[in-house]
Amino acid sequence: MYDEKKLLEFRKQKDEAWKNDKESPLTEEQRRDFKGLDYFPANPDLSFELTLDKNLPDVGKEVIIKTTGGEEQVYLRAGKITFTVEGKEIEALVFEDPEQEQFQYYLLFRDKTTGKETYKNGRMLQIPKKALRHSSGQGDKLVIDFNYAYNPYSSYNDRWDCPITPEENVLPIPIKAGERKLK
Repeated sequence: MYDEKKLLEFRKQKDEAWKNDKESPLTEEQRRDFKGLDYFPANPDLSFELTLDKNLPDVGKEVIIKTTGGEEQVYLRAGKITFTVEGKEIEALVFEDPEQEQFQYYLLFRDKTTGKETYKNGRMLQIPKKALRHSSGQGDKLVIDFNYAYNPYSSYNDRWDCPITPEENVLPIPIKAGERKLK
């Protein structure tokens, strides 16, 4: 599950790609002075193995999510996860993108760091679908590691149109893991 060495290597490679890759979400001017993204310190307490609860009435139904460019994107409601942070039980919806190859889920969320330490419209987390089947048959077990949470491209450059976290995923606690806003 949590692997700090793997996380730090991932961050290093991402920073190098954003500095040098022509497909980087940063403008040429931003890349010129780019020293790397700003991250919260690695936090093993924000890495979980959770069951994706698919026993919800609207699983598989389309959800329209507004974007930073004023458009709408269609996602599918994949299920719900439940986890504990700072002694509080938290629930969040997990989505699938019907336009993309179905090898991952998406968690779009806002928390108590949103707009202060992290992007005002929320962060995202891609969750691999290579899940273990839960022994009870009640859903898939997923690795949810908030250390990989990221600000969408629109937080770095206005030319990107990215989803805005839906109200259902406004978390009442700070998630001090993953990317922060660039300073």
